[in-house]
Amino acid sequence: MTNDKAIKALVKALDKQPVQLGFALLRERILKIMEITMESIEENPEAWQNPFIHPDMYKSLNEIVQEHLAFKD
Repeated sequence: MTNDKAIKALVKALDKQPVQLGFALLRERILKIMEITMESIEENPEAWQNPFIHPDMYKSLNEIVQEHLAFKD
């Protein structure tokens, strides 16, 4: 299954739940793991260097996640 199809299937499955708590939990977990990831990159950027994914890709992903999922005051 492609990443695109897997994410769409997840959203579809969560949307069928009678209580939309699954979306809230998923949103919170995505935000938290991005926070942990960004802290780790700041503390030890060398650990995030690899031939496939540059740390800047995580930073870019974080910006997108924050734009769309962050809890606004």
